[in-house]
Amino acid sequence: MGREIEWILFDLGGVLIELSGSPLPAQKMPVSDWLLTEPARSFEKGLISPSEFAHRIKQDLKLDHTVDEILSHFEQWPKGFYPGATELLVDISRKFGVSALSNTNAIHWPRITLEFRAHDYFEHIFASHKIGMAKPEIAFFLFAIETLKIHPKKIVFFDDNASNVATARIAGMQAYLVQGVQSTLNILEGILLSSKPERCQDFE
Repeated sequence: MGREIEWILFDLGGVLIELSGSPLPAQKMPVSDWLLTEPARSFEKGLISPSEFAHRIKQDLKLDHTVDEILSHFEQWPKGFYPGATELLVDISRKFGVSALSNTNAIHWPRITLEFRAHDYFEHIFASHKIGMAKPEIAFFLFAIETLKIHPKKIVFFDDNASNVATARIAGMQAYLVQGVQSTLNILEGILLSSKPERCQDFE
């Protein structure tokens, strides 16, 4: 399997970027459920503004917090790259193409690009709010495949959401459910070790 790999595609939040607690103050539902709500989906696709997003979330979830408090709390949800994440990206980029496929938004994007300097580590960042598509829609994965011009069987995808992993597999990718850098590294080493052990030395 390892010899077939040409490109490695990463989700960001929960895989390479650490998230802090809940995205909203006084979170009243699991994050996985909240991310599927209509305001969250629309915001991730770039269809509504940050202000509209916050107003609709406040109304839908009946939050007592102000719109400004909701936006401020949400902005701080991403903490930064996990320890070891950028080193891993630098290492694997010596052997493979490296890109990100992430559901993100206009609030987190400046932090991801300017504060975390994510563009330093990826050849492409497929950002949902820039493209108008979001995981787990298969169209988002197909868009990435078409842009990369790589056969999907030669792409390995890592995500912390089971629905996204399932859709990536339907699109033809080798896809794995992970949480954080260490589990990603463990699976990556196993894939490479299965066919070419000497490659794994680069990731120790």
